[in-house]
Amino acid sequence: MDKKIIYPEFTLEEQLIIIVDKYLSKRYQPGDKSFSYQIYLIFVGYHLKYFYPKNIYSRSNRNIDNIMTMFSSVYKCLTSTMLQRLNNKEAVIRELNSLVNYIDNNQERAEEIFMAIKTQYEIKAIEKELTHEVVRVKNVRL
Repeated sequence: MDKKIIYPEFTLEEQLIIIVDKYLSKRYQPGDKSFSYQIYLIFVGYHLKYFYPKNIYSRSNRNIDNIMTMFSSVYKCLTSTMLQRLNNKEAVIRELNSLVNYIDNNQERAEEIFMAIKTQYEIKAIEKELTHEVVRVKNVRL
């Protein structure tokens, strides 16, 4: 996923709903017990990429609180107009509800997952910054 907004006519929350819908269209298998975990990973990655750098929905020290705050805003976007645009509206609603249960039942694990992904994300950002700095230094003429 590139830094640019995928669907500029939609809010970030609506875009996340569309991504979840597309993911469900491609990957959903009825009875897959790991699906809530996979949706959680999408939420964490999306939060880190689009919300965390702008300090949106990042008011708590507990990262799962921040994810749940973002989740609430995403859920509020599920208007009838938005639902009509989705391919799997029932599955999206069902999986979003399952996500809440997953986070609630696995709070410590969800926090650990967030921190591991956040660390990976920050390492990538640092590596990118260092690479950019090295290229910039190489381009300086002496």
